[in-house]
Amino acid sequence: MQLAAWNYEVGSGIITEIKEDKLRKDFGIPQELSVTAVIGFGYPQRRLTGNRKNRIPLHELVYNEKFRTRKRS
Repeated sequence: MQLAAWNYEVGSGIITEIKEDKLRKDFGIPQELSVTAVIGFGYPQRRLTGNRKNRIPLHELVYNEKFRTRKRS
């Protein structure tokens, strides 16, 4: 859903800190369903560019099976 929204220049974000009782009341969600996350959608104030962000390279961030064990190429 998030990728499809991005294609139409709609922004989105995952929300995990939920006031579950209020959410259940506002949207009529039954108790037998577990609410773990909500995805919010909307039009951003500025245009989505898709420019590359300055992020840590994946090989510096991801470990293989155990913490601090790099995956060998």
